[in-house]
Amino acid sequence: MKQSNPIQQRMDMLVEKWEATASQPGVNIIRIHAQENEKDMVDAFYTYLLGVDTDNHDVPVIFESIYHGDEQYTKAVLDELKELIHLWNTSNKDALNIKTEPLNWNVNYKIKTAVHPAALFVENMNSLAGYLNMADNTFLVAILKVSFVQPAQFCRWLEEALKAGMNDKFKILVDDSANHPFYEKLAAKYPADIATLRPKLDMDNAMQQVAAMGNPNDPAVQYRQAFMKMMQAIEQRKESEAVANGNACLEVAQKNLAKNSYWIGQVIAVYGALANDQVGYRNFKKAISYATKGVDAAEQSQQLIPDEFVHRKFRGQAVMMRAALYAADKNWLKAAEDFAVAAGHYIATNDVILAMEAYRMLGYSYDKAGNNDAACKALETAIQLSLQLPVHIVKFTTFAGVVELLLKINNLKYISQQEVEETAEDVYGKDWLKEIMNWKNPHYEQVTDPSKVVAA
Repeated sequence: MKQSNPIQQRMDMLVEKWEATASQPGVNIIRIHAQENEKDMVDAFYTYLLGVDTDNHDVPVIFESIYHGDEQYTKAVLDELKELIHLWNTSNKDALNIKTEPLNWNVNYKIKTAVHPAALFVENMNSLAGYLNMADNTFLVAILKVSFVQPAQFCRWLEEALKAGMNDKFKILVDDSANHPFYEKLAAKYPADIATLRPKLDMDNAMQQVAAMGNPNDPAVQYRQAFMKMMQAIEQRKESEAVANGNACLEVAQKNLAKNSYWIGQVIAVYGALANDQVGYRNFKKAISYATKGVDAAEQSQQLIPDEFVHRKFRGQAVMMRAALYAADKNWLKAAEDFAVAAGHYIATNDVILAMEAYRMLGYSYDKAGNNDAACKALETAIQLSLQLPVHIVKFTTFAGVVELLLKINNLKYISQQEVEETAEDVYGKDWLKEIMNWKNPHYEQVTDPSKVVAA
């Protein structure tokens, strides 16, 4: 008998809740208020609505523009809409199994009756909804996967959208979460216009069901079940349950190690998870103890796995984790020792980005330990490694941290200050110093990269 898919069951449940909510008279905005572990399902639901082969026949339009201000955002979403219609009209319809018609409708950026930028968006969507002439209980849905700096500002934009008068066939869909209830006050202010959909999908149980799928005597199934329970216990801050399920994972992995040496990777993963759990309790000594067991297992992989690339990957990851924990515990010499070992493994496996980070942290640890010469030597190596990467990749590494530290401590023995500055300018341009000084600032936005904002 074929096992039912617990994820599909929950998707069906979410679709049913959506249809019941969207069909409520007078509701213009639907807010999906999810638990943190339901957010992936919400994203999957948006993709489901896009499907042409599903039972749901709403017409979704997903907008992903970043909100900086009312006029900017309105223009951005209308530009997105214009581009989506262009793609629809020019795509290869022969590749589809269903017949589609072109959309002879255009975005109007200059509707005179729109007194607010949000109203301009609403009137365009109202017009499109009228053009589509959809069946009963079928809606044009603007899914706003918006990111913003100030939630209150975007909520005011939504409020203006409500005031503009939304067509009964047009809905706006937004989502927030238990940890970030961005739309809670707005929904409370307009209870008749904004409906809150709470998925209540019991994802913990769903993931346990997924882990249990298959032959219960299969060690892989047994391991998945225990691992899932361990991760859920870690998330819920249940230390004793996490340890008990971690030990269950280790028992399965070690029992099957003789049959398949790659089970050693699961041993390393469990010790890594338990070490991370202890970081949450600020118990670095205990975290280091678990990480050391992970390092020991990784070293064992050298005898178990003939592929040098694989076992050096294991060893690099394990010792890098312990190095970071030593650094968190301010044991700088131990940290430096491990970062140096990790760097060697990453170089051997041609992982330039992680090798750069290992050398950056090696330099940082030596600096904290008072060994300026060793620190500068490590950081110079990181700079040389950065030259092996395309500039657009370097920007997304911790290269800025390497430069920042060198600017402060460089003894000029291994690299001149001019070379440091020229390398930084090659990556960031004339404003390189501004980028270097702000690389750890979560509120800083590069001129060419507005992505560092809060995601709803």
